[in-house]
Amino acid sequence: MTVRPVELAWLEVKRFRTPLQRLALVFITLVPLLYGGLYLWSNWDPYGRLDQIPVAVVNEDRAVTAEGEQVDAGELFVGELTRDRIFDWRFVDRAEAARGVGEGEYYFQITVPADFSTKLASGADRDPQRARMLITLDDANGYVVGKMAQTVQSELENKISAAAVSAYFTSVFTNLEQLRTGISSAADGAGRLRDGAASANRGGTDLANGLSELKTGADKLVPGAQQVSDGVSTITDVVVPAANTIADGLPSVATTAADAAAKADTLAGDAAQVASTVARGPNSVQARLVALGQGNPDLQADPAYQELLRITGEAAALTNRVDETAQGVKNTTAAVNTRAGQLVQDTPALQARLRDAADKVTQLDQGAKQVASGAAQLDTGLGTALTGANSLRDGLGQLSTGSAQLADGLAQAQGKIPVLSDDQKESNAATLASPVDVATENLHPAVTYGRGLSPFFLSIALVVFGITGFLVLRPISARALSSTAGDVTVALAGYAPAALCCVTGGLVLYTALDVFLGLDPVHTWGTIGLLALAALSFTAIAHLLRTALGGAASAVVLILLLLQLTTSAGTFPYETLPAPFRFLHPLLPMTYLVDGLRVTISGGNGAHLLRDALVLGGFLVVALALTCVVVRRKREWTMTALKPSLSI
Repeated sequence: MTVRPVELAWLEVKRFRTPLQRLALVFITLVPLLYGGLYLWSNWDPYGRLDQIPVAVVNEDRAVTAEGEQVDAGELFVGELTRDRIFDWRFVDRAEAARGVGEGEYYFQITVPADFSTKLASGADRDPQRARMLITLDDANGYVVGKMAQTVQSELENKISAAAVSAYFTSVFTNLEQLRTGISSAADGAGRLRDGAASANRGGTDLANGLSELKTGADKLVPGAQQVSDGVSTITDVVVPAANTIADGLPSVATTAADAAAKADTLAGDAAQVASTVARGPNSVQARLVALGQGNPDLQADPAYQELLRITGEAAALTNRVDETAQGVKNTTAAVNTRAGQLVQDTPALQARLRDAADKVTQLDQGAKQVASGAAQLDTGLGTALTGANSLRDGLGQLSTGSAQLADGLAQAQGKIPVLSDDQKESNAATLASPVDVATENLHPAVTYGRGLSPFFLSIALVVFGITGFLVLRPISARALSSTAGDVTVALAGYAPAALCCVTGGLVLYTALDVFLGLDPVHTWGTIGLLALAALSFTAIAHLLRTALGGAASAVVLILLLLQLTTSAGTFPYETLPAPFRFLHPLLPMTYLVDGLRVTISGGNGAHLLRDALVLGGFLVVALALTCVVVRRKREWTMTALKPSLSI
């Protein structure tokens, strides 16, 4: 009869009949879940919990004043960190930071030096200096923490850069602010220059238009002048012949007038002579009558005599007046005769002047009308030209003012721009491009990735021995249990072979790492001693579990291994672990071996090493003591002990 593989497999499964056996079957089925699930759970998002990692920040920066503005770059940097808590920033002084980093309370330290703002503000000078910021690591506190710091270094540099840029805009660019002000003033001046130029352009246009109108008026004035010229020519053609004719006739007229005047003068003289002669008669008669009356008083009373005397008196007076008049006429005719002669002499010149004056007045009248019209147009054109000239003047004034402001502003701006050599330009450009030099120092560097993680993997190796060692070695000999030997003797007899193998295996592992990989611990004997102590402790714990639980101890040891892998903070800081793992972190022995090996391999706080050794020694003593108690109970034979439910 052929037996199928499936049937044989089912028979093997059916062998697990008791609850404990079935629980063991379920356990081995869940081992991948336990190992993969727990490990991934503990390391699922360590970078998402960086804000739980305490980091010391020391701000020793002293604010400075640059170009009248306060520069406090250190405070700006602290503000940037506060706003974005990448890590759990602890703002402390230098002494506290040194203590905390040395004791592992802070995983690393960021120090802002006292001259941070001063060097950033030096960017305003001709010789800018790069500011320096120091990050102090300690691989004794965890190699991966330093790598995490490097991983987020870009974030830190962003914070530093933000503070630096703020400081530069406050200090370095204060001069640029003045430069901007100067350039702004220059821009205003340039604007005025532009406006003035535009106004000047408009004024020039108006001036051109005015001059064009002036030219139009002048064009009209030319025909008027031509008309005046034509009129003068016409008048000349008429007046000259007439003047010549009059000039030809004037001598005879003058002679006739002179003759008439002479004759009038002669006639007036004769008349005056006659009048004088006539006047002498009445006067003589009157004188005889007066004399007659004086000789004849009676005659004076005679009315006829008196009447005759009156008549002769009146006749004498009348003749006297005639004589006077005749004399006056004579004088007048003489003057007229003289003037008539002079007139005869001046008549040709006078006539010519009168004619010439009349001609000129006529020509002047006609030309004046044309000149008036042209002058009116010229006035209008000149008014427009004047307006344009005024605009041009104002525009040129603005142009002058704007040009002065532009010159002053640019001169001030030029004074704020440093004059650098080619070497200085390259150096300053590099400094301004990267104003902060972030330096990193490591108090106890692990140097390589493997050396940094060796405490974790050395610890794993020793814990794994607890699982594999007792697959070959028996935790307690049945013969020893049944003997008369004491409980301590029996317990140590079962423990000693496994402990010796574990210590030897640990030393072989250390030797291989040191010889072939260059582990080169800082404290060689401290590393060897701690490995030996841990091997003894881990073996004691595994021996206790094997002795107490038998075959089921393998499952417990495996779970214990997984818990220690996830809680010992061998890779990431325990602060990044989920809460249950953080709770278990100080309770499990692998935590102290990892911490102690970091000190012995990379260097660090000796107080940590002493504490770790004491704790591991405590686990060793307690485990051995409990094993002795278990051995005592194992000496009580039961059916379960004789035939266990689960045998591995």
